[in-house]
Amino acid sequence: MRRIAVVGAGQAGLVLALGLRKHGYAVTVVTDRDAETIRAGGLISNQCVFHPALTRERALGINFWDGRAPEILGASFGLAGDGPEPAVSWQARFDHPAQSVDQRVKVSAWLTAFAEAGGEVRLAKVTPDGLDEYAREFDLVLVAAGRGPRFDSLFPRDDARCPYREPRRTIGITYLVSGSDEPLPVYPGLTFGLSPAGELFGLPILSVRGPVFGLGFFGVPGGPLDVWDDVTDPDEHFDTAMTVLREQFPWVAGSLAGARPSGPLDVLRGRVLPIVRQPVGTLPSGAKVLAMGDAAVTNDPVAGQGANMAAHAAAVYERRILDHGDRPFDEAFLHGTFAEYWEKAQYATRLSNDLLAPPPDHVLATLTAAQTVPEVAHRFARIFENPADYAAWLTDERIARDYLASKGA
Repeated sequence: MRRIAVVGAGQAGLVLALGLRKHGYAVTVVTDRDAETIRAGGLISNQCVFHPALTRERALGINFWDGRAPEILGASFGLAGDGPEPAVSWQARFDHPAQSVDQRVKVSAWLTAFAEAGGEVRLAKVTPDGLDEYAREFDLVLVAAGRGPRFDSLFPRDDARCPYREPRRTIGITYLVSGSDEPLPVYPGLTFGLSPAGELFGLPILSVRGPVFGLGFFGVPGGPLDVWDDVTDPDEHFDTAMTVLREQFPWVAGSLAGARPSGPLDVLRGRVLPIVRQPVGTLPSGAKVLAMGDAAVTNDPVAGQGANMAAHAAAVYERRILDHGDRPFDEAFLHGTFAEYWEKAQYATRLSNDLLAPPPDHVLATLTAAQTVPEVAHRFARIFENPADYAAWLTDERIARDYLASKGA
């Protein structure tokens, strides 16, 4: 029986581990926190999981929140103008509802389900120097330990695929609930606001405390949304969020006027460096290990692609492992596995990186046309589910303008 180690208990690693267990593989997940600690801890991230990724979870029988998590039915866009109302606004329904479940809920439940399915969970904090021990014990070692510098030396930056060397957004996220018996009058989907200062994303979420509204700001460094460095506690975070909401996205502020923080641990602040890494690492012994998830490709969360690409990575890696049979997991297998994942992931990375730059004129023209042409609004809303269409459409000015002309815009 093939023995496989997954270092890290995030979305990508756990979906892979659960999938491989269904096929009888001996899988060990190495994590520095158990399920109870994860669930009781601070906010990990904000996420919106679209239909393709949800389909993967449902196929594995691990989407435990259907019927409980609020459905995210579409997207509502607003472009900031000179007054309290947006200069451009529109709404579009998704073909299939999306879903957002607090990662503390998801990861703790999946880690528990993995153990119940016969998987081994080891509690340990693994460093690059400690991976050789796992490489000697297991047929394949996958590093899915999330973003951050811990494995920089093992998986160096791929300069050809990385346009940025510094974080492009400051991030402030908080979970909100109604301060009264009435629910918050928010849009039942993804609320997306765009201003010169950055972006706003809001969406209904199933959290550890039940349904909440996740409010996230992504600010251009040095601008009016770059306000989180000196914030020290959840109440101050809430006050700061409401202030910038009224100043930068006033048309959203009314629906959140009766909101209050959902809990002291339900905030997140920081910066993320978008980076693509060399996916195959060489240990001191000469053994090879393969990165996956954020350990391989970290996108800025502004485009909401992280959890979706994690599901895709798990599907590709699982299929490659199953098809490989009893052959050694050599370097050609490792590089080929990442290359197959990158065939799709490159579009999510392009979308995420492009959103970090000022939108070009043809993209602004498309957003404006969406206000009066529902078909344009629908297609734009779907690029978050299918970034490949973004690459085939909005990255080329001529194609984008020809499309708008064909729709009478």
